Amino acid sequence: MKSVRTGIAGAVLVLILVGMLSSAAFAYFSTKGAGNASAGVSKLSTLTTLTATPAVGGTVALSWTAVVPPGPGTVTYAVSRGGGAPGGTCPNSSARTPVTSCTDSGLDVGTYSYVVTAYWRSWSASSSTATAKITVGQATHLDLKAASTIPTAGAANNLTITAQDANDNTVTTYTGSRSLTFSGASASPSGSSPTVSNSSGTAIAFGSATTISFSLGVAKVSSSKNGVMRLYRSGATSVKVSDGSISSSPDLSLTVSLEATSKISLVAASTTPTAGVANDLTITVSDTYGNPLPTYTGPRNLTFTGASPSAWGNTPTVSNSSGVDVPLGSATAISFDAGVAKVAGAANGVLKLYKSGATTLKVSDGSLSATASVTVAAAAASSLTLAAASTTPTAGASNSLTTTAFDPFGNTATSYSGSRNLTFSGSSASPNGTLPTVTSSAGTAVAFGAVTPISFSSGVAKVSSSKNGVMKLNRAGAASVAVSDGTISSAPLSITVNPGSPTRLAFSGVEISGGVLSSICAFSCSVTGLGNSGTIMAKISVTDSLANTVNALGTGNSVKVTSTGGVIVGSPMTINSSGPAESATQFTFTAKSTGSYTETLTAASAGGSSYTSATLTASR
Repeated sequence: MKSVRTGIAGAVLVLILVGMLSSAAFAYFSTKGAGNASAGVSKLSTLTTLTATPAVGGTVALSWTAVVPPGPGTVTYAVSRGGGAPGGTCPNSSARTPVTSCTDSGLDVGTYSYVVTAYWRSWSASSSTATAKITVGQATHLDLKAASTIPTAGAANNLTITAQDANDNTVTTYTGSRSLTFSGASASPSGSSPTVSNSSGTAIAFGSATTISFSLGVAKVSSSKNGVMRLYRSGATSVKVSDGSISSSPDLSLTVSLEATSKISLVAASTTPTAGVANDLTITVSDTYGNPLPTYTGPRNLTFTGASPSAWGNTPTVSNSSGVDVPLGSATAISFDAGVAKVAGAANGVLKLYKSGATTLKVSDGSLSATASVTVAAAAASSLTLAAASTTPTAGASNSLTTTAFDPFGNTATSYSGSRNLTFSGSSASPNGTLPTVTSSAGTAVAFGAVTPISFSSGVAKVSSSKNGVMKLNRAGAASVAVSDGTISSAPLSITVNPGSPTRLAFSGVEISGGVLSSICAFSCSVTGLGNSGTIMAKISVTDSLANTVNALGTGNSVKVTSTGGVIVGSPMTINSSGPAESATQFTFTAKSTGSYTETLTAASAGGSSYTSATLTASR
C-alpha cells in the first residue's frame, strides 16, 4: 500500500508542476501587444522607449529599447513615418532588421511622427508615437553669389556658394569637398574660356568638374582658391552651378564689361587665297579678349601694308567703303559698326593679292595695328616662258631649255604639272637639211613642228640626263624659238646660232640656165634637165659640218672646181679672208652642146687649209 501511495503522490506532483509551468508562459505574453500564434493567447512585451532626435539637413536619429524574445529566434523591427515608410537607414515593414537605431533622411522642414514595431515569429508589438520637428531641411539648391555682378572681362570675381533647403535656410551639414560643375558663360571671341579656381587654386574651365570645399554649408574664396571666377566674354550672361543632384536657384546673372586695353585684329576669309581672287577681310577693334568696342563706329582711315606687287607689276589692293580698290600703303576708308568692319558686296575690305607665296598683311589705324599671315597660291597657267642655257649656241650643239608656266601675274603656275604635249617652232633646217630638235621626256629628239611630250613639276620643266628639253639648232643666224601646248604659248626667245668649226666645202648661190636644182644643195647637189650648152654658176663656201658658212677664215685659202666633162671657167677661186668664208667670184660650168650627158663637178681645196670636197652632178 505504501508503494501505491507513493506512486500516486508522484503523479500528482508532476501534474502540479505542469500546471505551474503553463501559468508562467501565459503571464510572460500577457502584457500589452497583439499576436496571432496558434498556442492560445500570447503577447510580446511592449516597446517602452522610442526617441526621435531631429538634426539640421533634414535628418532624424531614431533609437528604441530592444525587446527580449520570449523564446528561440530574433526580434526584428520596422519603423513607420506618418504611417508610411521612412528613408535613410531605417528598416520598414518590407525590410525588417534587428537594429535598435537608425537615421531617417531627405526631410524638409516640418514635424514628423514615428512608430517602431517589434516582430518575433508571428507576434508583433508597437511603440507609442514619437515626434521630431525639422527646422532646417535637406539641401534642395545652391545659392550662388558673386562679389560683383558687373565684373570686367578677365578680372577675378569671388564667388560665395551656400547650400540651402527649400526655405532658403543654410544646410550646415553640407560640408567638406564637393565636385561642382559651372556652366552658362561662353568663351570670349578670341577663345578665352571662363574659369573658376578649385580648392587647390587651379583655374578650371566651365563644364569641367571643379572641386570646391564647403564648411557648415558655405564655400568661400580663400587666397585666390576655392571659387575665384573669371569671365571673358562681354555682355549679359547667367552662371549656373550644380553638384549633380542640386543646382543653383536662381542662377547668377552678371553683365561683363570690356577690359580696358584695346587692340585691332585682322582676319582673312582664306589664309590660302589664289592670286588675283577676292579675299574678304574682317577687322575688329576689341579688348584683350576679342570683345568688340561698341564705340569704335563709323568710317576710319586704315593703312594696309606688307604684301608686294607681283613679278609682272600687279599691285595688291583693299577695297574701301565705296568699293574702290586702294593700293596697299595708301589710306583706305573702312566703315565700322560697333567695333567690327565686314565686307559688303565688293566694298569695305575686299583684299586682292597677286604675288604668290607667304606674306604677312598688316593693318593700322595710326595707333593700333595687327597682322594676318596668308600664303597666296598661283592662279592657273596663262602663258609659257622659254629660257635657254645659251642664247648664242653653236650650230648643232646641245642647249638645255627650261620651260615655265606662268599665271597672269607672273607667278609660276605650280598646278601646271605632269606630262604636257608641246610644239616648238621658230627655227629652220640647216643648209644641208638637218632639222632643229628638242628631246622629249623620253629622250627622243623631236623635230620642231611635231608634238613633243615634256614633263613639268610645279610649273617648271627642266632637262634631266639629256632628256626633257635639250634643244639643237642647226642653221646659223638669228632664230626666234617659241613653244605652245595648243592653248597657251610663249613669247619668242631670241637666239643667235653661231657656225661650227670649218670642216667642209659647199656650193652656194647656185644659178642654172635650165632644168631643176635639187632642193638641198650644199655638200652634194644635182641639176637635172640642164640641156645642151646649159650653164651653172656658183660660189664655193667653207662651212661647218651642217653647211653653215663660217666667217673670218683668214688669208691663203683657195678652191678649184673640176668637171668630168664640159667646160669650167673662173676656177681656181680665192676664199674671202674676212666676213663669210666664200669665194670672191663665181665659177661657170658649160655643158657640152650635143648629146646626153652626166657630168660631176668637184670643188676641192687648192691652197691653204684642206677641207672636205663638195660635188655637183649635172645631167641632160
